[in-house]
Amino acid sequence: MANSRQMLDKPMIIGPQYPLLFLSTTFEPDTAFSLKPGDFFFSLSYTLLNSYVYSDNSKKALDRNASASEFDETDSKGYSVYFDGEMDYRYFKAYYGISDRFNFQFTYRDFRYFGGTIDDTIENFHDSFNLSNKERHQTGQDLLEIYIYDNELNENVFIVTEESSSFLQQSMTLGIKVKVKETSSEAISFSLSSNFGDYYIEQEFNEATSDAEEKDFKNFNDFNFSLFYSSLFESSSLHAAFAVSYVDDSLLRKSPKTIYYFFLGGNWFLTDNWVVILQALEYTSPFPKDKSNIAEDIREITAGLRWYITENSVLEFGFTENQTQGPQNIDITFFSNLMLYL
Repeated sequence: MANSRQMLDKPMIIGPQYPLLFLSTTFEPDTAFSLKPGDFFFSLSYTLLNSYVYSDNSKKALDRNASASEFDETDSKGYSVYFDGEMDYRYFKAYYGISDRFNFQFTYRDFRYFGGTIDDTIENFHDSFNLSNKERHQTGQDLLEIYIYDNELNENVFIVTEESSSFLQQSMTLGIKVKVKETSSEAISFSLSSNFGDYYIEQEFNEATSDAEEKDFKNFNDFNFSLFYSSLFESSSLHAAFAVSYVDDSLLRKSPKTIYYFFLGGNWFLTDNWVVILQALEYTSPFPKDKSNIAEDIREITAGLRWYITENSVLEFGFTENQTQGPQNIDITFFSNLMLYL
C-alpha cells in the first residue's frame, strides 16, 4: 500500500462551481501522487450551491415587478444572465491502482435544484460584514429563476424554473491517471477524463423550447486533460495544476470551445489530526467575449478543515466563495467530504 499521507494529503476535490460548466467534463483538483497496484481510494461528497447573479440589462434586477425572463436591449452579441436558485450535488468517486504507473478513475454525480433554503442566512451574513446583497431586495427569497438570454437572437436559450423533487443523474466520468515522476515527497502526473451518462443535464435540464440549435446527444463528447504537481513538507503540502477541457458540443452555441483551468492550493497541519486547507481556482468563463464582464475569467477561493479519523480515512468540510464579481460567478458553496484509502 502506498503511503497514506501521499494519497490523503490532497487538495479538496472541489472543481469549478459555476453551474453551466456542469454540462461538460470539468477539472477537479487532485494530488499528483498515484495509487500503487491494487490500492483503492473512495470519496463521498455533498455540496450545496447558492447563487444570485444577473447581467446589467436584467429588468428584474432593478424592478421587482418585472419578470426574470426579461432583458433590456443591448448592443452586445453575446448572452445576458439572470440566475437565482440553489443546487445540491452528490459525488461518489472510486479510484484504483491498475499498475505502478496507471490509475483508473470513476465518478458518479447526481443533483437536484430548487429555489433555496439559505437566502435569508446569506443576506444576514452580508449585512453583518457590510457586504453587498446585489439588489436581493428586488426579488423574493427561495426562488428558482434561471435564464440565459441570447442578445443576438433576442430570446432565452436556457431556462430552469421547475424544481426537482428528487436527485437526478448529472453525469458519470471515466478517467485514467498517469504517473510521470514520483519520489517520497514530490510527484508529477497527468489525467485524461470524459463524461458519459449525462443525457439529462445536456438534453432535458434546459426548459427552453426555442434553442437555436438542436444537438444530437453523444456520450464522451467532451474531455479534460489535467497536469498535476504535488510537494510534501514536514507539516504542509503544496498542490498545483493546469488543465484544459474541450467542450465543443456541451455548452452554449457561442461558448468558447476550450475551458482553461489554473489551480494552486496549500495544506497546513495544525495537529496530527487536523489540517487547514486554502486553495484558488481560476478558469475561463463559459460565455463568449463581450463588452460586459460576463466573459472575464472566474476565480474561486476554497477554504476548509480536514479531520483525520484514522490513518486511512478523513472527513472534511468547507466553503467556496467567488473572488471575482459578475453574472458568470456563484454566490457561495458549502461542502462536506468523506475519503477512504484502502
